[in-house]
Amino acid sequence: MKVYGVNISPNVRKVLAALEIKGLEYEQISVLPATKTPEFLAISPRGFIPAFGDGDFHISDSSIIIEYIEVMHPDTPLIPSNPQDRAKSRWLEEYAGSVLFPGCAAVFEETVIKPNFFKQKTDDARVATALNETLPAALDYLEGQAPENGFFFGNNIGLADISVVSPIINAEFAKFRIDEARWPKMAALVKRIKAHPAFAKLLKEEEKTIMGIISGELVAS
Repeated sequence: MKVYGVNISPNVRKVLAALEIKGLEYEQISVLPATKTPEFLAISPRGFIPAFGDGDFHISDSSIIIEYIEVMHPDTPLIPSNPQDRAKSRWLEEYAGSVLFPGCAAVFEETVIKPNFFKQKTDDARVATALNETLPAALDYLEGQAPENGFFFGNNIGLADISVVSPIINAEFAKFRIDEARWPKMAALVKRIKAHPAFAKLLKEEEKTIMGIISGELVAS
């Protein structure tokens, strides 16, 4: 199996984490967002990452990729079997992608990617809106959903956990931290998820990428 994308992308991270948790072998091929080469468009028609290959089969979109992986490799399930929990898991994935992701992306892009990778000025207003409005509202909701212990659906890490923590990791690369006094359950949950061996392995590699961007070794060409 092959995963196309950069490891610091939240959506790429979701797929890599799923594969790591399931103990599956894969190859990651570095592809930047919005790549429009004919070769990449053949497997990801919109040029989005991640794209995924399993033999001659190719598909894109992290949610669809993980659904495929889940069906093809059902051991160590990431999605609950109970219908209500299954629906709630998918909802949390959707909420993370549509509500949490934009705020985290704004902080990461404006304070890490734009000044260090593209050599562009940070949009301070965009960062302020994310930190003061978007992220607090999202975390208020997630605090009410987060468990006191374990993960969203018991003692085993799953899709909901992967989906929620992935964008937060990017915000943390930009020095954002969840206020433990305001959102204690979410702060503790994020720590538990990041401590999982699958995430610990991925984060070690991602830190190298981030350091390359910050040091100027990786720049846009």
